[in-house]
Amino acid sequence: MKTRPCIQCEKGTMVLDTRPIQAALGDLAQQVPDVHAWFCDHCGEVEFADEDGAARYSDAMDALTRQAKVLRGQEIRRIRRRLRLTQVQAGMLFGGGVNAFSRYERGQTEPHRSVEQLLHLLDRHPELLPEVQSQAESRMNGLNQEGG
Repeated sequence: MKTRPCIQCEKGTMVLDTRPIQAALGDLAQQVPDVHAWFCDHCGEVEFADEDGAARYSDAMDALTRQAKVLRGQEIRRIRRRLRLTQVQAGMLFGGGVNAFSRYERGQTEPHRSVEQLLHLLDRHPELLPEVQSQAESRMNGLNQEGG
């Protein structure tokens, strides 16, 4: 069995082996079987020993990224509908333009983190939506008066 010191943690021993490894992204995970790599017995570091294992791990991470985008889009759609907003209304209210929520919900684009945070806040406290709408309307009126 081949071994060497782990350069990541400097405490463990790396062992050359073939094992399944877990590709993880947030709450999502996918097992990648039979990966030939160096495994640290102390910190869990993995260094791929061949291109096949690295490519399969990369493919798994790409699949998880696509899955995360779909789930994020579904969550955004669920919240928007719960608030009884059209995609156009949501885009005008939260910014991004009239097509923004269409792109968010299809996973083509990620909304700014502040938009997601506000959506989740309104999901928990929908009674705040009229206040947000009022603030947005006041701001738009102020901009229209400045430009005119």
